[in-house]
Amino acid sequence: MLKMTWNTLEDTYLNQETELLPQNGSYQTWKATIEPPKVAIKTSHSALLLANVVHLPAILISSTLFYLSFAIVYGVDYGNPYSKTILNGLQFVSKFHEITITTSLTAIVLHRMRYSLMKQSGVPLGFLASAYQLGALNYLVSAEFWGAATAKFRYKISTWLPLWLLVAVSSVLASIVGPSSAILMIPRLDWWPLNNPLNQTSISTFLPLGTSEIWPDVIGPDLLKSPWVLSESEGCAADQAYNDHACPSAGAKDITTWVENYMSRVTAPNITLNDRIGSVSRYLSSSTTNETLGWAVSSIPGLRQARDMGTFAQYLSHLTLQVGKLARPMLIPSYASLSNLKKPIVQAQCSLFKNNDSNIALPYDMLRGVSSELTGNSPWLIPDSIDITAPSNGVMDFHWVDMAPYTNNSPLLGGVFVSTTPDGLTGIFPCTILSHWTPVSIWLDPMIDSTVRQDSPEPLQILLANVNNKTNKSTSPSMLQQINISAPWAETINLPNYFPSLNPSQQLTLLESSAANLGFLHANNSWRLAPAGGEKALPWLLSTILSMHVADGLSRVNSGFATVLYQRDGNNDSTGVLKNLDVVHIGEWVGMPRNSGHLGENYAREARGVNSTHNTEIVWEVKRFGYGWGFENGISIIVGVVVLLLHFCMVIVHVGIVVFGGWGVSSCWGSVGELLTLAWRSAGPADGRLGNTSAGIQKMKTWGEVVRVRATDTQGDTRRLELTCWQGGRVASDGDGVKGDGGIPTVEAGVKYS
Repeated sequence: MLKMTWNTLEDTYLNQETELLPQNGSYQTWKATIEPPKVAIKTSHSALLLANVVHLPAILISSTLFYLSFAIVYGVDYGNPYSKTILNGLQFVSKFHEITITTSLTAIVLHRMRYSLMKQSGVPLGFLASAYQLGALNYLVSAEFWGAATAKFRYKISTWLPLWLLVAVSSVLASIVGPSSAILMIPRLDWWPLNNPLNQTSISTFLPLGTSEIWPDVIGPDLLKSPWVLSESEGCAADQAYNDHACPSAGAKDITTWVENYMSRVTAPNITLNDRIGSVSRYLSSSTTNETLGWAVSSIPGLRQARDMGTFAQYLSHLTLQVGKLARPMLIPSYASLSNLKKPIVQAQCSLFKNNDSNIALPYDMLRGVSSELTGNSPWLIPDSIDITAPSNGVMDFHWVDMAPYTNNSPLLGGVFVSTTPDGLTGIFPCTILSHWTPVSIWLDPMIDSTVRQDSPEPLQILLANVNNKTNKSTSPSMLQQINISAPWAETINLPNYFPSLNPSQQLTLLESSAANLGFLHANNSWRLAPAGGEKALPWLLSTILSMHVADGLSRVNSGFATVLYQRDGNNDSTGVLKNLDVVHIGEWVGMPRNSGHLGENYAREARGVNSTHNTEIVWEVKRFGYGWGFENGISIIVGVVVLLLHFCMVIVHVGIVVFGGWGVSSCWGSVGELLTLAWRSAGPADGRLGNTSAGIQKMKTWGEVVRVRATDTQGDTRRLELTCWQGGRVASDGDGVKGDGGIPTVEAGVKYS
């Protein structure tokens, strides 16, 4: 049948179009150049399947990227010798992905165009070549596009809106799928979670304290009996107890040194406190506030939690597990039965009075979180029992004030500095202190430095975020936990100072030594306060010193209890070995410190119970720094996924239409050249509506002219297809043939056209 059809076509050309025969060359050469007839619309299963294969590469790559993003997949460590090669290679894969998506979009638009040209009511002239211009944004702003888009004003809107949307969306997608693919394809350099960091180990770590004991509401004298202290009977109240890291006064040396070197310049503190055992550093920071207010806020992460990170990091570095081999790990501790770790945040407010002033009272108007129930209406006058006439040592005096006469069960502390002001008068500086525990997240990046990082380093911002300025009450009561400090505990912050002090040489207490560095001896051997900010800065400077000492002391609460590393014998929970985490990382066993309470044989049994009232399990989250895929901290990732999902959905809908739509598929006019060939073999409109367009189209309205593909004949083997303009079922051409749907000969499925 095919041979007969071809012979018939050959005879037709020989009899009717002999002018097409070549002047030079043989008949066989001419015959070899003629294209055979082709089927315009195919409905076979193989044709439907083959038409949809073009979408497969884009869908497979997009699906892989979706999995990488949703599953959070880790790639390689930072510093891996092959990381650059991998990143560069993925850029080529991303470009290939962009090409496959653009090819897929072109196939979708072409299918819609072919269907509209051959089966529906035609296509506006401006949309005819739209499939070949996807990704060209200049097309979307051209008269060609808008002339076709506004054709809906002359025809039914329901006819053109879907096509207008398809062309516009496909063109925009083709422009942005490239960067969207690259964003999802190229892994990000970030911190990524390491699941089960202690997998296949029998190691657990515990703090030998119940959850209510870690950050107590009341700081009493029972917390002064450090297991490490030099004098077991006196605890942290002993002379030189500031040499014991677990005592409240242990940071006094560092604070005093910083004040001596920097604070006379009226600089907000940010002091580094080093811990020898954990090999970590903590920042003791104080907020910069208006110095005329005499108000300061200081904060520092807890020593026990910081040290545990340092010692555990060193312990992990000796393990043969994956966590011990990470190029750059991050340790994040938490307690199993608590929602947050906590750190102290301390406010202090001081005022300046001279010796000739009356009604010298403790200030509290700037302290956040102090309600009228605590303060009452009467001023808190300095008691007569405190000598405020002049400093007894000629330099600086400090006295704690008993707050019981002013308020019952108050969390407030009171104190008074007495010294000489720059004008030679006795200055009295009454101060009030308010302390809280506040939630904090801390972590350690041991391969970079030993500094304990935190999510809330600025103490003033913590306070302002949790306490309403107008009502002076906590806006989130669970966030700030008030601390009641007992007088015996407070006294240990102000122990006699036995370490060398350059200025002055007199024997002072710890708080007095720190504050004394704000002044110097004059030529007449009289000592006076003389900060760079002048007399007005003195209340703020003294409140800063006081808040730093108290904050550091609170950060050492319960730090004398050694964290326990419990190593089970295989999977047997009934037996195991207890080790002191503070020393286990150096590869040797050192006995538990004195007075360690639960750390005897009984505790070895208790350690098996995570919910034991005698211990709190430490949960370790480990992250690694490297390249990976995921949604974390990436708005651009979400945008990229949305873009690729849109294309994914378009493909699903398109495949469903192709397979179940019943029309079939066509491979006609897949390139601009084929479309030009169709136009070349088509007769022009008889009514001249496309006249004067051979040198270009100027009017936008012309692009809205509707074109459709029709068959020139409805029978015989010489049928061919041509473009024609039409309107309302009337063909605007001179072509003959039997009228089909709407007065136009339709293109039939399975029929070959010449």
